Amino acid sequence: MLVLERKIQEGFWIEDRIFVKVLGIGRKRVKLGIEAPTDAKILRGELRSPVPSKNGTAERIEKEAG
Repeated sequence: MLVLERKIQEGFWIEDRIFVKVLGIGRKRVKLGIEAPTDAKILRGELRSPVPSKNGTAERIEKEAG
């Protein structure tokens, strides 16, 4: 996992197609703006199925949460 620090109004590019910008920072939330082509599929984490890992971590987390 890549971890970045950004200030408000700063951002970063993903594959020269998607720009992610920090719009605001609150107590427990960060507001992001995403500029992407219409063919880019963007899903919130809770809407995507967990990606299985080699050690089964994602599978265990899903079972514990459910």
